[in-house]
Amino acid sequence: MLTKDQINKLQDRLLEMKKEHESHLPGEENRTDEETGELSNADNHPGDQGTELHEREKDVALENQSREQLQQVNQALEAIDEGTYGRCEICGEKIPYERLEAVPETSRCVHHADQTSNAYRPVEEDYMGASEAANDVESVVFDDEDTWDTVSEHGTSQTPSDLPESNIDYSNNNKDH
Repeated sequence: MLTKDQINKLQDRLLEMKKEHESHLPGEENRTDEETGELSNADNHPGDQGTELHEREKDVALENQSREQLQQVNQALEAIDEGTYGRCEICGEKIPYERLEAVPETSRCVHHADQTSNAYRPVEEDYMGASEAANDVESVVFDDEDTWDTVSEHGTSQTPSDLPESNIDYSNNNKDH
């Protein structure tokens, strides 16, 4: 069981993390859809527009990550208030203090840390496995030998260097042809 001193130390750390994540999130009153400062995109080069789009997507992804981490921190602070902090939400076992020091916002023990809810998984993952299931044939790597077999079906030069074991004498300069 965690001591009161350990809980206070972790709570202070969680409060610091909360401030940090809140500082990364823009206030709703400061949000705008267009932050480029441009009046029109008509005269911009497509590369410039692509760069701007990339920067906006990156900012949105970082904001989403900060929101998710802030949510985890808030849940951990609530768990401290409720007296349930330091217990795995799946199995109910105690989470070691060392893990809580490393990841104070965690709500799972090491054994259950990699289990994620399907509600938060990208929809593309549903389709990524579909092609593998459709090809329920033994998976074989296409290696160098397979490449040679495929290419050689279209013919080879069959020069003496390709046939080192042959006994044909190519040194005879037979000009009868």
